[in-house]
Amino acid sequence: MKIKRHIPSLFTLINLFLGFLAILNVQSGNYNLACYFVLIAGILDSMDGKIARAFGISTDFGMEIDSLADMVSFCLVPSIMVYHLYTSGLPGISGEIIASGPMVFGAIRLARFNAESSDKPSSTFSGLPTPVSALAITALVLFTVQERDFNLEYTQPRLILPAIFCISFLMVSKIKYPKFPLLNFHSGKANTFFIFILVTFLISFVIGIFYNFESRILMGFTTVYILTGIFKQFFISETIKVEV
Repeated sequence: MKIKRHIPSLFTLINLFLGFLAILNVQSGNYNLACYFVLIAGILDSMDGKIARAFGISTDFGMEIDSLADMVSFCLVPSIMVYHLYTSGLPGISGEIIASGPMVFGAIRLARFNAESSDKPSSTFSGLPTPVSALAITALVLFTVQERDFNLEYTQPRLILPAIFCISFLMVSKIKYPKFPLLNFHSGKANTFFIFILVTFLISFVIGIFYNFESRILMGFTTVYILTGIFKQFFISETIKVEV
């Protein structure tokens, strides 16, 4: 029973360790491997809370250590990636300030989430979740690294950095984003559909690794998720208000 109680925290600690490995690989110039560590950390992060709830052992300690792990893997790591790839050559401390966006906005997002969390269940997040923000930035980094030999215009910092700022800012927005599906097929058709989408993405991503287009798969997945939240917030909600 005692071992069972610590399983969710073990997933969280592995998530944290993967963030540490990602930082080491960014500093060594191994961006691809660092991005994969972030992706695996994101998968583990989506599982630890679900395992805790399934076992009925959710605790305040688990929530706090999860936030600390997320701060490293999904906030600090993307900022370090951005700095090393895009802003390290900027004058003064402007590069450091710009690169700190994912870390600063992510810290605000996590603090607000902990302060506003309650026992009342909800099917949505307020603001873009930090793992999705990290995966979106990771997708841009992967794409830049894989395509930079071709010197493509749309991999240049002047286009990438505004996109990263927008992604980071969405973490502190009030836009509602759906939570990841429950790991069962008994929670309704919508949940089953989202599981299907998630499995399809994972299979496509693995295939993409072999053909060197995994960054495009990851970009497509995160873009659809981000735009879905924005569309629902500004179009569907407004439609409901008008009808009422």
